[in-house]
Amino acid sequence: MRSLLTITCCMLLATAAAASSFCGGNGIMILSFTPGPELTRVANADADAAGLVTVEVYAVLDQVAPADGPGGVLLAIGGFECELRIAGAEPLAVEKAVLVPHRDFGQRPTQIWAGVSTTGERVDQGPLTLVRWTVRFQGRPHDVRFDLDPAGLLSCKGLAGCAEAGVSAMYAGAIDVAQEGYIFGAGCAPAVLNPTGDPDLTVAPCTVGFADVGIFKPHAR
Repeated sequence: MRSLLTITCCMLLATAAAASSFCGGNGIMILSFTPGPELTRVANADADAAGLVTVEVYAVLDQVAPADGPGGVLLAIGGFECELRIAGAEPLAVEKAVLVPHRDFGQRPTQIWAGVSTTGERVDQGPLTLVRWTVRFQGRPHDVRFDLDPAGLLSCKGLAGCAEAGVSAMYAGAIDVAQEGYIFGAGCAPAVLNPTGDPDLTVAPCTVGFADVGIFKPHAR
């Protein structure tokens, strides 16, 4: 039986699953070792006196295009979901912090299920830093890749068209413009720690954009 917490988390991005609509991809979640405005997707870090490497990894939502749809122009995000994935080394510890005023119901240190807020966070004014993970490793690992795991997107599983769109993160609109039931996907730009060669920083965009779905259309400037 699913727990009450799990059921609650499933409903965070919208008032009810039946009332939710997947609107397609819009934006990229960039993983960075700095919060911005200057983002850093490649970093080198040595072990400290205790033999530990500690890095901070930020999730920064960027490249959200102006879109017209129900409730008007998409200007802000309400709730959002993402899960950090670490490859190349086993972390000793992971801690998370949501950097915007949303309550997080994620069940794992890597997982974020941030609840819908009324006014939301503006996405029409440049990159928006949402999350910080503090990750510790024993020793000095090499070629550690940070990206986002679509398997952690609980709300995507029951949302028509979402699983096929190649989303890495999800977000909803804000309540005060009645956009909380409209769910968008975001692609992922990975980050690499202590690379031994040229790191693969290829961006994984959504394969279905919001203009393809048609609920929201490109904003007419």
